[in-house]
Amino acid sequence: MFYFLIFIGLIYFIGFAILRYGFKSMQTPLIPIDYKPSLKFSIVVPARNEEHNIVELIHSFRQLNYPESHYELIIVDDLSEDSTVEKILPFCSSSIRLLQLENLEELSLKNKKRALHEGIQIAHHDFIITTDADCVFDKNWLRTIAYFIERDQSRMAIAPVSFSNDGTLLAAFQSLDFMMMQSIGISLYALGSASMNNGANFVFEKQLFFELKGFQGVDQIASGDDFLFLNKYRQTANPKISYAFHPEAIVQTLPQDTVLSFFQQRVRWASKMGNYKNMLLTSTLVFVFIFNLCCLILFVMAFLNTHYVRLCIIFIALKIIAEALLLSKAKRFFNFKYAYTILISLQLPHIIYMVSAALFSKLKTYEWKGRILR
Repeated sequence: MFYFLIFIGLIYFIGFAILRYGFKSMQTPLIPIDYKPSLKFSIVVPARNEEHNIVELIHSFRQLNYPESHYELIIVDDLSEDSTVEKILPFCSSSIRLLQLENLEELSLKNKKRALHEGIQIAHHDFIITTDADCVFDKNWLRTIAYFIERDQSRMAIAPVSFSNDGTLLAAFQSLDFMMMQSIGISLYALGSASMNNGANFVFEKQLFFELKGFQGVDQIASGDDFLFLNKYRQTANPKISYAFHPEAIVQTLPQDTVLSFFQQRVRWASKMGNYKNMLLTSTLVFVFIFNLCCLILFVMAFLNTHYVRLCIIFIALKIIAEALLLSKAKRFFNFKYAYTILISLQLPHIIYMVSAALFSKLKTYEWKGRILR
């Protein structure tokens, strides 16, 4: 058992060293001052019970530094039970449109996928950007994304997302955890596997959505409008996917405000893993789970028998060092000042959360915006 654990630990360390190499190889381009984008975007935002966030999203949209005729905002209200619609109505115009869904239970496409599908149907422009109702953008967000797409002649683009940090310990924990996931996705892209994205900052041709028949084939899966659509395109011949690796392309979203809602969100995300068709991504996530499970088992054994204390300390120290290798690059890109402090001080809660979220994801029932998803 000792040698098996040492083997697992070394593989984990080597894996993160490779991920660091991938992240380090990504270059942030200098966008020419005189660059004039020609792409036109329809930003589609599913919204359900977002009365506290939707106005800030609209204000962020209105301050974008982009030709006014080249972008629009489509907010799709998904049967909100609060004053979301009332908050949106005063801002409606030719560039800010509201679509209200009807409650049609017989439809196979439900929840967020249905909201996105309906919003894309009425989009005026050639490129779709999906984001969430609790997000805000840099003023050069669209300009930066357009640059990557035009430079690479791509039909799809993945772009970074970060959590805003309100200074609470829970928000800091979520920010670090999410930054680690984003960093793994960036590293895998650099290593030749565009396999991780987030629907809060995801771009694709409208025509591509129709060519791939939208969410057909993944419509019965509770989550995964982002990962699963990316995976559909990856399986086509010669997919052209960009990664908008630039600080001005980052979208900021809000962390969950309670431990329970945070855990439910991560369980929902983890539930998608069985639908991935990418061996590199799947093996990476499975190995991360196995390593964290070993850490948790060793901690329990060390608590029961002091003989295992040294091995437990070695394993957790190895975990911290391995993850710090990747964070050393990621924290600069995402401007996360206290990454190392949080990484070290919250290791045990992180290990417990990683293992339990993966296990609970197999229950196939999740709560989202007051709905039970299966």
